[in-house]
Amino acid sequence: MSFLKLEGVTKRFPGFLAVDHLNLDVEDGEFLVLLGPSGCGKTTTLRMVAGLEVQTKGRIILQDKDISDVPPERRDMAMVFQNLALYPHMTVFNNIAFYLQNIGTPKETIRKKVEQGAKTVGIEELLQRYPDQLSGGQRQRVALARALVRSPKVFLLDEPLSSLDAKLRAGMRSELKLLHKNLREAGEQKGTFIYVTHDQVEALTLGTRIALMNKGALVQLATPHDIYRRPRNLFASTFVGSPSMNLIEGLLEKADETAVFRFQNRRIIAGPAALTALGRAGCERIPAVLGIRPESLKVVSEEAVHSLEAGVITVEPLGQTLLMNLRIGECMLVALVNPDLQMKEGDSVNVVFQPEALHFFDPKTEENLMRSDP
Repeated sequence: MSFLKLEGVTKRFPGFLAVDHLNLDVEDGEFLVLLGPSGCGKTTTLRMVAGLEVQTKGRIILQDKDISDVPPERRDMAMVFQNLALYPHMTVFNNIAFYLQNIGTPKETIRKKVEQGAKTVGIEELLQRYPDQLSGGQRQRVALARALVRSPKVFLLDEPLSSLDAKLRAGMRSELKLLHKNLREAGEQKGTFIYVTHDQVEALTLGTRIALMNKGALVQLATPHDIYRRPRNLFASTFVGSPSMNLIEGLLEKADETAVFRFQNRRIIAGPAALTALGRAGCERIPAVLGIRPESLKVVSEEAVHSLEAGVITVEPLGQTLLMNLRIGECMLVALVNPDLQMKEGDSVNVVFQPEALHFFDPKTEENLMRSDP
């Protein structure tokens, strides 16, 4: 049985459908990330779970109880907002204690909870400071501690790291991951997190599962590994991954005991998995879009078996890797290669498409032809 369940949840604003019949199960103790572009409905979904927005249709069920009409303060959830919403005239201690004070918690209990929450996020020495005396990362920790002392059933986080610089964001990602792990191991509360972001790095590094959304609908719900390695459709393949997956339009067809992909009078060995996809389609030749991740393209200086000649358009050193923009016929491709590769703009190289790394998509439905699951 799901810990938190959204059944056919829909949110319609005047002239705009924000969330469209969303079905989503959240497991107890997991770190679920709602990922998608701006305007896809992820923050609206989080606000409906919190009770800050009322769904137009559908139900929200928490531990087998319908909470669709339960006010926010009675849902036993804590939310960390993008702007953190700290009270500037209050000390860190009083910001963290605010909820506990409002519900009449005894002073000694408040002191213990605040000190424990502050210790958990590493700000116990800052309790007498005010928000304007803190760095961005410290203010973020205050907001997390304020949520922690409530001991909620669910933590809701709406792009909490978006205002931090790159270095601080990387550090806070690690701390959030460790915090979630410690809460799960503590036993007193499972630490169920629902986290909204448009940043795929945050999603891939933090989430136990990712719910990828687009235009108000759920595109794919999977582990970070599966959503990257087995994208359900073209949107998932290009939104997750940086640089994006390379795409080439052409024809997928049976050839002896394997399958090949043909485009612009060129031929790529597609392998037995693509042959299985052709079998499911009941055809020996179908239009398809080939997809391959930049790191899966093998670039070599000399001709290799089944390689294709390419021209080097640009070379961009990225430190630990080298980004190469290549042209094969009319197709532009991006490859991530070893930075020690001695190649420069204008060179001719050979590119090997590794069959096990290929994806094929239906150009009409945009669904991944290589997936066998529904």
